[in-house]
Amino acid sequence: MRFLREECGQALVLTTLCLSGMMGMMALAVDVGYLQFRERQLQTAADSAAIAAGLELGNCGDTVCTNMKTAAAQALIEDGLTTATITPTANSCTVSNSAGLAMIINIAPCVLGASDPNNGNTHMAEVVLTEPQKTFFGAIIGIPTVNLVARSEAGDSYVNTGNGSGNCIWTTSILFNSSDGGFNLTNCGIYDGGPSSQSDLTTNSNVSVTASTFLYYGTWGTNNCNNSCTWNIGGTNTGPPTHTTTSQPDPLASLTPPSQPATEDSGNCSISNQDCWGNNLTAAQRAGTTAVTLPPGYYGGGININSPIKVNFSPGLYYFGGSVNVDSGATLECTTCSFGGAGVTLYFTGGSFQPNSGSTTTLNAPASGYTSNNNVANMLVWQSSSNSSGMDMDASTTVTLNGIIYLPDATLTLNSGSGTTINSGASATAVDVKSLIVDSDVTFDIKSGGNYLGSAPSQTLGSFALAE
Repeated sequence: MRFLREECGQALVLTTLCLSGMMGMMALAVDVGYLQFRERQLQTAADSAAIAAGLELGNCGDTVCTNMKTAAAQALIEDGLTTATITPTANSCTVSNSAGLAMIINIAPCVLGASDPNNGNTHMAEVVLTEPQKTFFGAIIGIPTVNLVARSEAGDSYVNTGNGSGNCIWTTSILFNSSDGGFNLTNCGIYDGGPSSQSDLTTNSNVSVTASTFLYYGTWGTNNCNNSCTWNIGGTNTGPPTHTTTSQPDPLASLTPPSQPATEDSGNCSISNQDCWGNNLTAAQRAGTTAVTLPPGYYGGGININSPIKVNFSPGLYYFGGSVNVDSGATLECTTCSFGGAGVTLYFTGGSFQPNSGSTTTLNAPASGYTSNNNVANMLVWQSSSNSSGMDMDASTTVTLNGIIYLPDATLTLNSGSGTTINSGASATAVDVKSLIVDSDVTFDIKSGGNYLGSAPSQTLGSFALAE
């Protein structure tokens, strides 16, 4: 009994128990801290590998090719993650535990599924790294290893017009100037607002919009739209445009303007009885039954096509210091251009493209691989960043524009017309403008370009970046 009442040694027992707990906490802290450190190393390496893989998208034709695998694997060595060259697995959406350091490269991210905003984007490379990491003390509680996972994406930011997702209209401001205007977009969406929260979306009565998505960043002046507008946003009779708190910068801002080609005509070319060089037109050319063919090059004062003249552009880059006016009754075309093939780019340092009411214009932008100057692929009408001349498309004009309309510092105006639909015959159009004005009774038709706009191998639609 005296032994049981003895208190000697209690401090030693308590100290032993406390030290055991402290040692356990220290062991846990060591394991968790090292795992976090190693996971950060793995994430940094995944970012580097994604950038290396993404930079090979153009060379590999948006597929996982040998060059892409080699570049991504080399990035791990340069980051000090490994000294051995690993062989990546291509296009696997399922991530499993690995026996050692392993890499997956996906073209069109798919690991996160629909929750990833870049899911299915064939212009993005997704890299996933997995590695089993031994614990120092985890084996005591049955956790000898922890499988670490790091994921990253890199690729092009672009006007996406493919397969029911992405935008084919990007602008800092949309103004429905009067009633009954609208957009009819097939398989693509609208972004209004640019990087400035001061940019406004303004709608009027009886506006009608059909699009996959419609996001606006800034404010929305609904006017009398609330009870009279028709919204088909991703479905029939859906809700109105959605406000976003995420700014989307101009996806084409990083494009390098084309260089000025050889001069064809330095003055103001007005085609009526004579061509740009003073040669008399034939009777058939003056009557508009035979076309006047103009070669690509620099036209310092622009071109005026008078009625009933028909002008045929040859494929290539047309570089203008003044406007191109297609008068009522006149025609501008490129008969040797084709959708997804050879085409023309109209670049303006001054002036703009003006298809007037009653005129006819049918033009295709050059696809990748069909240009003499690689940085004009898919670009149809392109104004310099310092050219604020507005572009108007009048009512009753017949335009078929396959390609991108890019006016970084100017306004595209769709002028009034009773029930007029503009661009209904085109198959692939994207619009990137500073502001967009839609007058009354006019509908702008835009169909997505699928793999045409933004297709490899010569990407010209955006800027490369690490996305996630």
